[in-house]
Amino acid sequence: MNDCVTRELALTVPDDGAGTRLTALVHMPRDVAAGRRRAPLAVCCHGMGESALRVAPLARRLGEAGAVVVSPSFRGGGADGAGPTTTMSVLTEMADVGAVLDAARAWPFVDASRTALFGRSLGGLVAALAASRRRTEIAALALWYPALGSPGAQRSRFRTRQAVPASYMIEVDGRPVPLGARYALDVWDLDVDAELRRLRVPVLIVHGDADRAVPLEVSRHALRVLPDARLEVLPGAGHGFGGEHWENAVGATTGFLSWVGALGE
Repeated sequence: MNDCVTRELALTVPDDGAGTRLTALVHMPRDVAAGRRRAPLAVCCHGMGESALRVAPLARRLGEAGAVVVSPSFRGGGADGAGPTTTMSVLTEMADVGAVLDAARAWPFVDASRTALFGRSLGGLVAALAASRRRTEIAALALWYPALGSPGAQRSRFRTRQAVPASYMIEVDGRPVPLGARYALDVWDLDVDAELRRLRVPVLIVHGDADRAVPLEVSRHALRVLPDARLEVLPGAGHGFGGEHWENAVGATTGFLSWVGALGE
């Protein structure tokens, strides 16, 4: 394991012609920070209503394993001054990932040819879509209980675009999260299966068989759609891993990223 250092990053994301501030945490091996070598890049995407702190423990592990890891706090995350959740959507989060990729892949200490994306829950959907849209830049994708069915859930809930209210509430991990109409409308015409079929990189999905927020069948379906994927099922794990389940998920993720060359020197 490498000694890992943490830094804060601030970026400006173009949004409707204006510049909007985006903050992120950057974890990297100390020798990389000192400019002694280049390292692969990993971008970690948190879930709905969260911030970079939610994925910081995994980001530190990936940094200790040899990667430069950037974890953005998505705009509209509802935490750390990121703005209210009513302003966010999957597309705004994809724009945030794009801004991070554009900045980090240009850093001289990053080996951009070894770029991986990680996402948990809604961040898993965001990471998968970003990888599909930027296929020439991404070498691997790791997802924990990805909310790939979210676009379809919005269509099922409201039936028509016209029925989407200005604001509404959903429950995430037992807590209410307010959303704006933008969230549903931005994904209304999104075909997630078509996006997944376009991916030509190795994909790891880790999912618990006791997940009631995102059923395991969502990931089983993705496994049938993705051209190159493997599914690691954690018996007894729910939505959000803790304790032994978290350690097993981290082990599976670091092992997979090492195997595909997205970790290590």
